[in-house]
Amino acid sequence: MKIPRASWALALGSAVSLAAQALFSLLMLRAFSPEAVGSFAVIAQLAFFWMTLALAQSPLRLLADAHVPLAQARRQALRGTGVRLLLLFPVAALAAFFGGAPLAASLGWAAVLAVLQAGWYIAQPFALRSTHARSAALARALPPLCALATAGVGAWWMPGGGAAVLLASAAVGYAVGCLWLCKRSAIQAAPAAGRPMPQQGDSRSTLLRLMHTAADAATGAALLLVWQRVHGAADAGLLAVLLRLLGMAPVVVHTAWAQVLLAQGTRWHASPLWAGAVGAVLTAALGSACALLLSQGWLPAWQAALPYVLPITLWQAAACMHAACSHLPFQHGRASAFSYAAIGLAALQWLALCLPAIAGTGASAHAWWLAGASTAGLLLWTAAIVRGCRTPAFAPDAPPTRGQT
Repeated sequence: MKIPRASWALALGSAVSLAAQALFSLLMLRAFSPEAVGSFAVIAQLAFFWMTLALAQSPLRLLADAHVPLAQARRQALRGTGVRLLLLFPVAALAAFFGGAPLAASLGWAAVLAVLQAGWYIAQPFALRSTHARSAALARALPPLCALATAGVGAWWMPGGGAAVLLASAAVGYAVGCLWLCKRSAIQAAPAAGRPMPQQGDSRSTLLRLMHTAADAATGAALLLVWQRVHGAADAGLLAVLLRLLGMAPVVVHTAWAQVLLAQGTRWHASPLWAGAVGAVLTAALGSACALLLSQGWLPAWQAALPYVLPITLWQAAACMHAACSHLPFQHGRASAFSYAAIGLAALQWLALCLPAIAGTGASAHAWWLAGASTAGLLLWTAAIVRGCRTPAFAPDAPPTRGQT
């Protein structure tokens, strides 16, 4: 399968980022207690919820709306995100209170992480559109490496630092990622050798984008908050680490495939399912490695994570298939349908998360309910995207070439 040239650099950068995050997770397992990891995971997830809602999918719009000048797009994204971060402060405070941790400390750390992470998330698509592929790949790889190095030094220098060391390390990494926003001059990337998509864009209304973002952010935040409430901080830490490890493959697929095609405004002459299959195989390999480490007793303090491995692996493999097709709706005029489907999936995940918790289901069975519903929803959604985007909605006088989806 032939892929865009820029994808190789982005895939390498994402692979380095994946390796750094995997090592970060292993460092958490070896050098920090489950309680410290659980506290870090809850605060980091709260910051992610806050940041994601404030972004309102600005990075995706920056990629899809290639006709907007880069300086203007960056300015709009930063200004809008900053305003929404302030407006959402009461919501973040309420979520921190529900989590049960000390309010001032957890909310303060969440604010720092949310601001810096939002900057890094905007910097990545900005770098992808404005610089060479190598620089865009470095924007993805360097921040996790800096976070890993900081956490390693902190674990050695302050062995009792606990969650504060992990939170500070994450903040350092995000701050490094924000440096790509300081670029003053932008070089438009050369177009790829695929079919140009001059009418590619994000046609969704502002309200629909906010609804989509709110559904995603609320689901992600509720996952660990509910898990901590129902099954305890230690189990929340187990789930968070596995999601961090196994969820990296879908991120690689999305950044090295879907985002590249959006940034280049190109519809590639190859089925995206091949890229998704590669990511699913990588997810299976990571899941097998996790199961082997746990079953052999290499991480005795984390043996309770073993029942989570298989359901989370299946969930993230399905996420790889979906990530490989996520650019198609924006290239076929079906962006609104994409958001409606995302909201529907979030509702399904809420049911799978809350109903077993109300019924008093054990942690292992609860994980199967959540992962099973998510896997089924993602696969059905992916099939609908592929079917709906077989023929282009734009330029109907130019039929697709053989093998194009």
